[in-house]
Order: sequence, then structure tokens, then C-alpha cells
Amino acid sequence: MSGFAGHGSGDSRALVCVQRGTDPIEAALLQGLLESEGIAATVTGADLVGGYSGVPKVCDVRLLVAARDRLAAVAVLERYRSERPAEGEWTCSGCGEVNASSFESCWNCARERGA
Repeated sequence: MSGFAGHGSGDSRALVCVQRGTDPIEAALLQGLLESEGIAATVTGADLVGGYSGVPKVCDVRLLVAARDRLAAVAVLERYRSERPAEGEWTCSGCGEVNASSFESCWNCARERGA
């Protein structure tokens, strides 16, 4: 958990959960988004997903930030959710590969979405 020092209950550096789910990939993406905004973040529970043999819904993956950064982190996550493309896959016009809606470029050939 680099970037965090204290965990005391009255400490502004104590960690608080700003995102809870079952998808460790999305949690890692959101961690990177927060860190790109200068907000240190960590993910817990992601390492347990493989232990449930393909049943990720039982996992509790959490994205944590320092208490002092909570409001800023929530604002960044809300902006992400409002700007996020609609759910659904898209097909790359270059190689024909099917990509997740969250991908802006093809994972296979790196062609930009819509190009």
C-alpha cells in the first residue's frame, strides 16, 4: 500500500472506501485514473478473485483512498461514470476484433475506436 502512512480512526490519512465491486480489472483502471489525478489509491480483495474458481461475484473488491482525499476521489469517479461510453462491445474496423465498451482503442491492433 504505497502512498499511505496512517490508519488511525481520527487520522485524515486513514483509508476509506470510494468504490466497491466484484471486478478487479475495473478497480485497477479506477485506481490508475485516481492516481493520474494525483490521488493515491489502493485496491483490496482483487487477489481473492482467482481463489473462487471463476465465481467473481462473491469477491469484495474495494478501492481505497486517504480520508482527506475522499471528496476529490468521489468527484473523479462521478466524472468517469458520466463520461463513460454506453455499455456494449464494439468491433474494430481494422482487424474485426470485438472489444469491451471501455476500450478506446482495439486491444489486438491498437486502432482507435471509430477509425
